[in-house]
Amino acid sequence: MITTADLKAQTRRELADLARNYGVPGWHGLKKDELVTEIRKVQRRLRQKASAEKTKTAASPAKKKRSTKAKAGTASASPKAASAAPKGRKTPAKSSSRSAKPKPMPKLPEPKVSAKTARIRAQIRKRRETMIRNKDLSTGTLVGGAAVNRGANRTRADEQHQDRIVLMVRDSYWLQASWEITRASVERAESALSERWHTAVPMLRLLSVSDVNNNRAESVERDIPIHGGVDTWYIDVDEPPSRYRVIVGYLSDNGDFYTVCRSNIVETPRPGECERLDEHWRDIAEDYERIYSLSGGYDTDAGDLKEVFEERLCRPMPLRGEQGQTVADPALLRQSKLPFNVDAELIIFGKTVSSASVTVAGRPVKLQADGSFTVRMELPDKRQVLPVTAESRDGLRQRTTVVAVERNTKVMEPVELDDRL
Repeated sequence: MITTADLKAQTRRELADLARNYGVPGWHGLKKDELVTEIRKVQRRLRQKASAEKTKTAASPAKKKRSTKAKAGTASASPKAASAAPKGRKTPAKSSSRSAKPKPMPKLPEPKVSAKTARIRAQIRKRRETMIRNKDLSTGTLVGGAAVNRGANRTRADEQHQDRIVLMVRDSYWLQASWEITRASVERAESALSERWHTAVPMLRLLSVSDVNNNRAESVERDIPIHGGVDTWYIDVDEPPSRYRVIVGYLSDNGDFYTVCRSNIVETPRPGECERLDEHWRDIAEDYERIYSLSGGYDTDAGDLKEVFEERLCRPMPLRGEQGQTVADPALLRQSKLPFNVDAELIIFGKTVSSASVTVAGRPVKLQADGSFTVRMELPDKRQVLPVTAESRDGLRQRTTVVAVERNTKVMEPVELDDRL
């Protein structure tokens, strides 16, 4: 039996085909709601007609049987018995008290969902899941006051977790913003925005910081749309030298901005003083003092920036000179010891057709126009088994190559050499 809810779940084209099969007049000009109403009327008439026919069919054999029995009784009666019967008196016929048992209603065919409709519904579900992931800016889950990261391969930090965003200067025209946001902060934003949460967009707001004596010390430079799943964003700026601050939060459709956390203030150098844009913290380590200084590391409010640098680079950050004065040239603060950090990375590369999809250890890889790909991964001190899988666009062909690597790192004892002339 097709219910009204099942009919409403069908598309107008499917309802029109069903109405045409039922012979609904003027079906091609009816709307979806009108098609549902007409189809329900036809189904109701068909059920009533089917029920009446079954009742009539069940009653006909009983009536025919009674007629046959009556004729047989009349033929077998003797003339003597017939004459003995009193005149003017009719023998009552036996009436059948048996009635036909009601049979269940006929089952109408279930609505069929076409392959196109199923594909569209799957795409809608996938887009909804992607939208939810892109709106979630959390980079870790707060468990017992510590940050739990990286999903199934999660690691729990020993230090207390906090929401923060750190802004660093990479060169005269580029800034780098890195943030840590817990899921609890995202839930607070959802509760604060209430019904406006559905249209809110994750945003990175760039603020231009002018003289503190000015009434408008901070002005909005521009809003940069961001998405979940990342914790670092590069920002291009103009007119160096300038001072900036960034805010991460959510921008609703009516213009309200919900702030999750604010960054430190940085100042971009003049062109020519810094010409490199590095991507990894181990590259920052080569020139960390300059980047730390340009990012406001020697200011009094650079607490989060100092913590991030010390955590990522595993070294204490200098604050001031030996006599307590602020040193203008960061190069004068270089340590007298010999820092020496050695690390290794794994690079996996290959090539396939440009229309295929490639995954490395279950993570999708972006292909170039010619089908080539390159993946740069961390290489920890352990054995790893990394399956690399390529799948055709139609999903009918799949090839897998397993890469097994192992790293063993040993740090030798330091050797102090005598001073040499």
